[in-house]
Amino acid sequence: MNWKSVLAFSVVVLLAIVCYKVEFVPTSLSMKSSPEEIFASSTSPVVVKATLVNKLGLPVPFARVDGRFIVYQGADKIHIVRTEGNELIFKTIGSTGRLVIYYYSSTIPFPVEMILNIRESAIASLI
Repeated sequence: MNWKSVLAFSVVVLLAIVCYKVEFVPTSLSMKSSPEEIFASSTSPVVVKATLVNKLGLPVPFARVDGRFIVYQGADKIHIVRTEGNELIFKTIGSTGRLVIYYYSSTIPFPVEMILNIRESAIASLI
């Protein structure tokens, strides 16, 4: 083996370690709701999803997030349909206000907070 092949092997191993640290190691947890605007009179469900994020700001591939959701404020304004690992699915009851949700995960040492505003419908505000 000559020095060029050792150098090439070392560069490949170093690049593999850097790519692993950047792409597959989570740095934070992100929560998103779908739809982003929540209306009090809506009958469609709202999905809040927690995902692990890497150093590039992208979801970590093949990562599974286990944790629990806690509705800290506004629990009387929603009806929880289902919670599964990293998803919370709920429907609004019909009243407006603020909804504060915390997500506690075993992979991130601190809870993540999400604040949602439940507004009256766009049609009702035009009248």
